[in-house]
Formats: sequence, C-alpha cells, structure tokens
Amino acid sequence: MTDGWRSVEWENRVRLRIPPDWIVLAERAEGHDVAVFRPAADGAGVLRLLADERTPRSGDSAAAVLHEMTMRFVRPDDVRVSDRAVEPRGDGATLARAVLVGRSEESGEAESHYLWLVGAERAGRVRVAMFSFALPASCDGREPYVTTLAALDEAIRTADLL
Repeated sequence: MTDGWRSVEWENRVRLRIPPDWIVLAERAEGHDVAVFRPAADGAGVLRLLADERTPRSGDSAAAVLHEMTMRFVRPDDVRVSDRAVEPRGDGATLARAVLVGRSEESGEAESHYLWLVGAERAGRVRVAMFSFALPASCDGREPYVTTLAALDEAIRTADLL
C-alpha cells in the first residue's frame, strides 16, 4: 500500500515512509521540535511526529519507563479517547494506538486524531516516536482519507526506531 512512498528520517531517531508528494515541515511545540507532514495538494489531514528519549531513573528499568509512557499515551481515563490498543511488535518494540475526538485548536471544528506510539529500549534508554494524524470530522470515514489513513497506519506500524 505504501509502494512509491519516500523514506524520511526525523532527529536521527525514527525513519518512516510518507506519500511522495507530502511536504515536510517542522514546528516547535511545548519545547520540542515536531515534524509536520502535509499533503502537497489541497487534501485534508496533518501528520505530526515527535521523537523523544528518556533515561530511566535510578531503580527504574527501561521496560518500566516504556510501560509508563505507553499508558500515559493511550490515556486510559480520558473519555474522549477510544480504540486503545497496546501490542508488541516482532522486533521487540511496543506499538500503542488510540483515537481522540476533539476540536481543532486553529478552527474550533470537530476533528479526529489518530494516535500511534512506537517505543523501544535502545542502549539502556527508552526511545519513542509519537504520531498524530489530525483529520477534520467531515472527512473522517470518507475516501480518499480512509485509504490514506490505512496506508499511514501501515507505515507507522513499520517505522524504524534508530
């Protein structure tokens, strides 16, 4: 499904495939650099990527830190979040997914946020890549967005933590 897509790297921490015509930008949010991927055409939807790395505190294991980060990511107590799932990947990484329904900060319009976290231990540290695909509710469940979302899900599921 992602044939013809191009490979991009972010902060020497994560590599993934995106549609060949998408524009790659960067923004700063809450003190972090965030990769922003937008369709070059007038298509809706914005994919954002934040990569982070944590060193476990004394007495904590990397596995415990990754578990804590994963649970915070899927927001078990947030009623706006649905379709939560946490599963191991074949390469030893953890994949977490969820959907958050809310409002756009820019327009105030209803919006769906498809969320993914890919995390793994790397040399005693925890490395995570957090993805958010924001889509106006009016586009949700309609073509070509369904196809794009399925392809992004595949690309993110197989993203490489470097």
